[in-house]
Amino acid sequence: MQSYELCCDMIDVVIDVSCIYGLKEDGTGSAYDKESMAIIKLNNTTVLYLKEVTKFLALVCILREESFERKGLIDYNFHCFRKAIHEVFEVGISTSRTSTQPAGTPLMKTVALNGTPRSTV
Repeated sequence: MQSYELCCDMIDVVIDVSCIYGLKEDGTGSAYDKESMAIIKLNNTTVLYLKEVTKFLALVCILREESFERKGLIDYNFHCFRKAIHEVFEVGISTSRTSTQPAGTPLMKTVALNGTPRSTV
């Protein structure tokens, strides 16, 4: 339960700080994007690592400090995870669209509400 609360608090802090400091000077843009990330090192040799997956989904990892030394490998695994999540949403949306789409209608790419690409009529 303690770990869950830490992760929730981390997400809240990242969103709050992003809304304050992440917008452009004219107030436009998105405070939270695919480059958003946060690293918090705790005093018990634990690291919390947050990265954005989609516009409405973030991944928070709880790692031992010595494991975080291989950040490149962690980032690569995260990239594979993000790609797989995008493919799952894309397949799910395209199968529901295929059943309602008239034959011969070309597919166009748009962005779904969750920030993932999807095919539409």
